[in-house]
Amino acid sequence: MSSLSKKLVIAGAMLLLLLVLVFYVGRAHDYQQAEQQSRVQATQLSHYFSSELARFKTIPTLVSANDLVKSFVVKQGIGEQAVNYYLEDIQRASGASDVYLMDLTGSVVASSNWQVDYTFLGSNFAFRPYFYLAKQGEKVAYFALGMRSSERGIYFSEPVIDKGKVIAVVTLKVNAKKFEQDRQLLNASDSTHFYIALEDSVIVMSDVEDWRLKSLESLNDEQMAALVKSRRYLSHKPSLLNHNHKPLSEQTAQQNIQLNGKQARFISATETIDIINAKASVLVDVTNVELAQIPRLLWFSVFYAIAVVLIHMAMVRFAGYKKLLFSRHSLEQEVIERTQALEKAQKALIQTAKLATIGQLSAGINHEINQPLSAMNTYLVSAKRLLIKGNIEQASENLVLVQSLIERVHKIVAQLKHFSKPAQTQLRQQSLASMLKNALMIASAQLKQDDIEVKAADIDANITVWVDSVKFEQVLVNVITNASQAMSESDKRELSFELELFDDRVKLSILDTGPGIDQHALGNIFEPFYSTKTSNGLGLGLSISRQIIDSFNGRLTAHNRPKGGAQFIITLQTNKETS
Repeated sequence: MSSLSKKLVIAGAMLLLLLVLVFYVGRAHDYQQAEQQSRVQATQLSHYFSSELARFKTIPTLVSANDLVKSFVVKQGIGEQAVNYYLEDIQRASGASDVYLMDLTGSVVASSNWQVDYTFLGSNFAFRPYFYLAKQGEKVAYFALGMRSSERGIYFSEPVIDKGKVIAVVTLKVNAKKFEQDRQLLNASDSTHFYIALEDSVIVMSDVEDWRLKSLESLNDEQMAALVKSRRYLSHKPSLLNHNHKPLSEQTAQQNIQLNGKQARFISATETIDIINAKASVLVDVTNVELAQIPRLLWFSVFYAIAVVLIHMAMVRFAGYKKLLFSRHSLEQEVIERTQALEKAQKALIQTAKLATIGQLSAGINHEINQPLSAMNTYLVSAKRLLIKGNIEQASENLVLVQSLIERVHKIVAQLKHFSKPAQTQLRQQSLASMLKNALMIASAQLKQDDIEVKAADIDANITVWVDSVKFEQVLVNVITNASQAMSESDKRELSFELELFDDRVKLSILDTGPGIDQHALGNIFEPFYSTKTSNGLGLGLSISRQIIDSFNGRLTAHNRPKGGAQFIITLQTNKETS
């Protein structure tokens, strides 16, 4: 056998060995990438569901604390149409499927779908756990099939409490299809799927229709009878999903699942969704991962052939063992350096991907707190300058103002902390002029920033209204700062106040010279989750303000001025209302 033939045999044998190595290394890499992808997307999916469900969970709290709802229940049906309209508005604003109110017998007495043929009015859901658990004073999140529609939904229930007693139950339903239809939440190709399984191992949501309402574990007769008895899935008996599960780590696993009539192989990652006591799993398809190595092997073979040819040419060109040895050593060193560079680049990319997948923190400071903080900063800067000048008396006055603002922040935080909890509002006779003065002081930083001219209201100090002073000042600060921000780009920036006196009430108008309120927004600005601002926010400021004024037996309205600008009118009782 010639020397060339021996070299070709050796080169062929090495190629086979390297191809086997490339195949296994490439497959392992693809599995690792699939595992990382499933973890990232499972985290995204869990955050998406948790944030959405948390948003819906707060709405029954808002409804249960509404005075209109309580009055309707206490007065046993008086004002039904108004409550129906209110529930319909809440349903539309939140994106929920239905919102309804049940009495203590489980019968629906008001519903957002009052106007349709399939209305819940008159239906009885006393057998549902979300009813009798809420009746016992609990806040409930529960998955079940709808009795009328048989559609899958998540139910949020909360008791309506009056004078320490449960008088009714509020329930909000979210259709499961809302989440399944949003493919963008996975940010993935069609080869990636997901499912949500409850504690009973039944899949209640998935982008694969065939997986829905099937069980991940085999259920015995006793377990199946318990499911049927609970009527959670009505008469449906969950069948066993054709799959097997092999754990890879605490979070990930390899699963073989029936998909479109064929057995498919996936790498899955699982995260918990605590609100509904469920687990969210994202599955990345690795069925064809072996076939995916073929292009990689072909390219490697091409590069290997080129390398062999180059080496052979080098060996022919350079005569002498030392030159050939040197050339080989140089080539090996270059391969090592390139391999190291590639490894460093790969590690950097992996680290970047890890950093990119860190969950986003979504938290904001309520603007009612931002205003006192801005005012504090202004007074502190002024005090610093006064101390430098030796004006201790005026600096002390500024520090006293800062102290009062700090106390103000503490009060506001306490109010915000307990906002969603049912509580009795403590109304006292308070000076209107004094509260307006405090609100202007708190908002002064914002007004100064926006270069607003304030025309002080001439209000008699003896004029009093029945309010909670802290909450009422919150409303004034909210309306004033909104007006200030609205005028920030206007040529004329003037804030003024008007007062009208009646026998048993006063009407305070807050007027600005801004662009006014868009006509299409006038009917919605007091609705929950509605905002005309471009910055991120829940759109709850004016909704909270109206609720506060309502709790004072007052009224908060908004209009556009004939000559331009907006006018917010607050009407309050001057005498304590007798029951």
